[in-house]
Amino acid sequence: MHTKNAGILIVLVCLVLSFLIVFFHLTAPQNQDAPLTTPRLVLAHDKGNMPWFHQSFSRHGKKAESEIGTGFIPAASPSTDLYMSQMKARLPTPRAPALFTWWSAWRVKELVEKGLVNDLTHIWDRYADEYPREIRDAYTIDGKVYGFPYSVEYWPIWYNKPLFEKLGIKEPETWGEFMAACRKLKAASVPPVATTLQMKWYACIWFAALVMGEDPLLYEQLCNGEVRYTDVRVKKAVTIWTDMIGKGYFTDPSLNLFTNGGHLWSNEDFGMVLCGSWYYSTILRRQGVKKADIGVFILPPHNPAAQKSIMLESGPVLTAANSPHRNQAEALSDWWMSEAGSRHFANIFRSYSANRKIGAGHLQPVRQKLLSAIEKQDCRIVNRYWEATPAPIVDAALENFTRLILNPGEKDAVLAEMDNTAEACWAQIRRIDEK
Repeated sequence: MHTKNAGILIVLVCLVLSFLIVFFHLTAPQNQDAPLTTPRLVLAHDKGNMPWFHQSFSRHGKKAESEIGTGFIPAASPSTDLYMSQMKARLPTPRAPALFTWWSAWRVKELVEKGLVNDLTHIWDRYADEYPREIRDAYTIDGKVYGFPYSVEYWPIWYNKPLFEKLGIKEPETWGEFMAACRKLKAASVPPVATTLQMKWYACIWFAALVMGEDPLLYEQLCNGEVRYTDVRVKKAVTIWTDMIGKGYFTDPSLNLFTNGGHLWSNEDFGMVLCGSWYYSTILRRQGVKKADIGVFILPPHNPAAQKSIMLESGPVLTAANSPHRNQAEALSDWWMSEAGSRHFANIFRSYSANRKIGAGHLQPVRQKLLSAIEKQDCRIVNRYWEATPAPIVDAALENFTRLILNPGEKDAVLAEMDNTAEACWAQIRRIDEK
């Protein structure tokens, strides 16, 4: 026990030191034309509360240094909100890190419009046969490609297999079976589904999943401004959500799914959780949950006429336009996108790779099962809400859906406010596009 605690303490100390590294690196004055005095760049990221990300980045940075002579040191921020505010302040300056993680689609578009990230189209062209067109499209803004994916993740339901077996619950294949599983768990005094507001971004996850469950095309149209938040089908999805909240099918939102997820799982404090495929390795397995205790399935649509669908989360690494070390960052990006670089990171991170040449042989059986289910069930793959719609709408959604989770009776007011925000945002985007 003392050894385990000491190990945890060492990891936490390393993360604090990495935060101090990035703070002093990004606040110290730099000469735009200064040569790189060390073969290691800084890669800033927001996964300070998930040590596995940091450790994987660190190992990959050392590998890059041994392969091409330029590596990187990961520097973690303790929360997404803090990270975003730091980066938005530093990216316009020479204090910008050479490399940084971000989010795809609309989140990248914000930075591109301000000239804060580098065009990597020529690198994508070099590896055109190795990456699916739909992945490239997710990184393309006005015909140019920015950043590259360090991983591709899907958002299924993870469930506690021993708990399901004890209660006689089978892996749900229909919405009715999913609701029956929730009822059995609730009857056994186990909160059926974990949720959290400890990480603000999670507030919109179930909203997106249930709109997708009405119709994945409806979800895409909503994200693209073609459907309004007051649409009767959107209201239907939100009503299902508030009914689930009212029936006690979700945990208290003060739960922390990330820093304490493995302990809560082993303690049977919830039965299921909707989360990215990274949750298996970076949270559950890293926090001591046995492989045999973890099951996975794709959330069935509540509308029986709807195609099954699943959210895609693609994790980009971007290169900063104002960094003094753009050339080194570009060389490192080229290596990372190559088969050798992609394979190395996929193997150590145990993640799905966007590079076609990597395959799935390095993945754990449960993640291979998920990939097979996506293919066999002909799932429509859609971008996660966080990336799929403009940032001002997402920001409003986080506030409004937090309010809805805490006060389900305010669903109509929440949707009306979301509709007003979205209409104003899309009107502004159209005005800009017309200029």
